[in-house]
Amino acid sequence: GTTFDGFERSKYADGSFFDKYVTRDWLPTTEKAKELFAKAGIELPTREDWAALKEAVMRDGIYNQNLQAVPPTGSISYINNSTSSIHPIASKIEIRKEGKLGRVYYPAPFMTNDNLEYYEDAYEIGYEKIIDVYAAATEHVDQGLSLTLFFKDTATTRDINRAQIYAWKKGIKTIYYIRLRQMALEGTEVDGCVSCML
Repeated sequence: GTTFDGFERSKYADGSFFDKYVTRDWLPTTEKAKELFAKAGIELPTREDWAALKEAVMRDGIYNQNLQAVPPTGSISYINNSTSSIHPIASKIEIRKEGKLGRVYYPAPFMTNDNLEYYEDAYEIGYEKIIDVYAAATEHVDQGLSLTLFFKDTATTRDINRAQIYAWKKGIKTIYYIRLRQMALEGTEVDGCVSCML
């Protein structure tokens, strides 16, 4: 087939791109994760599947050199009632200003009064856990992931610098945004429980 310019000198042509997938299993390690994949009917590729793909690419080529760059998916996630990429939720109930509509309230996907206590937002989780998740995903993405770090309004430049160094040590290619939790917009303060906000 038609391949990208320079394919013959690439890791796809010699098969080394696929080595990490044919030398170990990339399967869920916890019972909860296994259960979630099974419940959703998602079958993950086996070593044999990866070996067959490796052979096919080495034999037939591949058209695109770069396969993945994961953009920020903030706005589309609200429409789809999902989280943004692999980010944790930014807030249990997020307030966004939407043009002529004014303020729009977005509760976290699938959050109810019954499960509210299990939700932690990105500011509560902290940067290290977020970076760890992105580092695990980064090794499977050839270009980059849009990583946003979240800090409480008490964060200092030293805290942010520590996070940047931690991300670099974990192999993160780029940090897209750094967000500080701001005080509530005037007129949006809520007294009482978060779930009563709506």
